[in-house]
Amino acid sequence: MGFYQYLRLMRPAQWYKNALVFLAIIFAEVEPYPAIPKVLNWIHYPPLILGFLAFCAVSSATYILNDIQDLEADAAHPEKRKRPLPSGTASRKNAVILAIILLVCGFSLAIFLNALFVMAIIFYIITTQLYNAKLRKWAVVDVVTIAVGFIIRAISGAFLINEPFTSWLVIGVFFFALILGFGKRKNELQYLGEDAAIHKPVFNEYTEGILDQGITMSATWFVFFYTLYCFNKYGAVMDQQPIMLTVPIVAGIVLRYVYLIQSGSPVARKPHLAFKDYGILIGGIIFLVTLLWTLFFWQPVLDAFWAVVNFLSSLFP
Repeated sequence: MGFYQYLRLMRPAQWYKNALVFLAIIFAEVEPYPAIPKVLNWIHYPPLILGFLAFCAVSSATYILNDIQDLEADAAHPEKRKRPLPSGTASRKNAVILAIILLVCGFSLAIFLNALFVMAIIFYIITTQLYNAKLRKWAVVDVVTIAVGFIIRAISGAFLINEPFTSWLVIGVFFFALILGFGKRKNELQYLGEDAAIHKPVFNEYTEGILDQGITMSATWFVFFYTLYCFNKYGAVMDQQPIMLTVPIVAGIVLRYVYLIQSGSPVARKPHLAFKDYGILIGGIIFLVTLLWTLFFWQPVLDAFWAVVNFLSSLFP
């Protein structure tokens, strides 16, 4: 029981955010059909996996420090009071020791990788502590700060594979994070009702109208910039890499998530539960298959398809 409570304290359900370190490798190539695309070349994955583990350790340490700081407030929260520290199933002293161990492990992995990645880790820690200390009390600033944490993860992946990151990566991740951030605030406001400001002072400034505008704007700009990115990067090779086919799939997934937010689903305040929603899960699988197909296998699949058609035509003249 003790081990499980300290594992809960690390919030492994939040580690999905650290998968952003893998994002840079997916969109690394522009030329059609490289001999071995980075995304299919195993040699690039060891540093990304180690970077993912480093971020898991460091982010878990920041979650623990946040829980220690918010111990009294969490004890009065209808959901957060069930967490290990406010419920008393984990001790504050052991939580501090665990946070230190995680920070040491995270930094050790980062130092083993490269200096730019170490700088990204340091900047991430500074950002999260500023958020915990002050920035989370200001409307919009709180969500933007969370988005910065997402951006740091994404560009650190580019550092790990020595791939320059672009403004497209930053903008795309930024608006994606805003959807999650505003959606979480909207759902928290729905869930806590009139007591929302008691648990989070920032709800003295937020209204459902403001949050709805933030969600709509972020979702629209995310799909818009993803479309621009696809056209800008692959427009000249659209016959060989028609990645624009993924745009309606992305739009559908985003709309499904917005629907879950507006319907009051707990997915909004616990985004990791989105993977249990069949609409998002199926859409995500279709997106990944279509993305890989249009990026690397479009012409070979078409050639195989027409070969089958021609073969069948020869059997039935």
